[in-house]
Amino acid sequence: MNDENPSGTGPNRGQTDPERWTGKKYRLLTPDALHSQTAAYRETNTLISEVTADLGGSDHLSAAERQMVQHGAVLGAIATDMEVNYLKGRRINLMELCTVLNAQRRCFDAVGYKRRQRDVTPTLQGFLNDLKDKAE
Repeated sequence: MNDENPSGTGPNRGQTDPERWTGKKYRLLTPDALHSQTAAYRETNTLISEVTADLGGSDHLSAAERQMVQHGAVLGAIATDMEVNYLKGRRINLMELCTVLNAQRRCFDAVGYKRRQRDVTPTLQGFLNDLKDKAE
């Protein structure tokens, strides 16, 4: 039997290699599936929001830049966990921490460190709505 199926037809069409070998389906996990259950998730989400805002907002980032921000934020949560353990007097692997920090730096190098300006000038309608809200 030929494991490669370039035509996309036949009994193994659409199955990934591990699925074919084990017969099991694998579910891809995403951060959103966590429903903010952990402190690490919340910290990561906060950092994603802050860095995204620094870079001018999500609509000013490419998909690749958003991925680098997410990866950098996850690495930041890992680094923070290691640092807190160190501050609690626990032993940590300093080489691992340096590796995580270096990887995080490379993620953020990819998107840049400078704040990007965005237009925050209020629209005429927004100005009128603000006046109306203040009058009430």
